[in-house]
Amino acid sequence: MRLTDLLQLIDDLNLNTSFYLKIAGKTMPWSKLTLAGEKCLLYPGQKALTKKKIVKLVGKMHGRGIPLIAVVAEKEYPLFGLQIVEDERKAILL
Repeated sequence: MRLTDLLQLIDDLNLNTSFYLKIAGKTMPWSKLTLAGEKCLLYPGQKALTKKKIVKLVGKMHGRGIPLIAVVAEKEYPLFGLQIVEDERKAILL
């Protein structure tokens, strides 16, 4: 999945929607975003980012067609999908 794809998919979500990463069957809060060359690296942490924070971080950034990569225990995992849990205001990147 590319950053532009994510932004299009979450366009209609509530600004307070929290984002999580699901890697190897484990769901963790997505807490940090870093640009590294031609990749957008996503890191788990203690507190989940919200749509409002994500849009503020990357909304006006150029080159938003870069791939999203989750980094867990120094290993990179490409992300391919998004699961939305509306009643919990939660979005999970897979």
